[in-house]
Amino acid sequence: MRMAAKQIYSLEFQMARNHIFSSLFGIVIGIAGVFLHNAYRPIGFIVSAIALVLGAYLIKEMYQSKISLIFFAAGWLFVVIRGATVGNGDELLVEGNSYGTSLLLGGFIWLLLSLIRFNKNK
Repeated sequence: MRMAAKQIYSLEFQMARNHIFSSLFGIVIGIAGVFLHNAYRPIGFIVSAIALVLGAYLIKEMYQSKISLIFFAAGWLFVVIRGATVGNGDELLVEGNSYGTSLLLGGFIWLLLSLIRFNKNK
């Protein structure tokens, strides 16, 4: 009986660790996207979009869990939306130009589609 309780605790710890890693990975991809999307136009935007697509694909394939993909999307959205709001010194990292709008709208649509199309049983 005691062994089963340890296995359940270990499984819960592993799931929590996976969710934390997914959100941190989303934050890292979001930071890279915010800083790169407007630099070296249009190469920076293309690299940001490819990083988002590959990041979502890696999380989906590594953990085979929809909730991990949700944590990844939440981490990415947190950083990108925070970069699109005005900061303390009136700085704006994601501008309202075509690259910034494409990053916000395209990334959100991509993450939404990957969540909708998630299929655990391949």
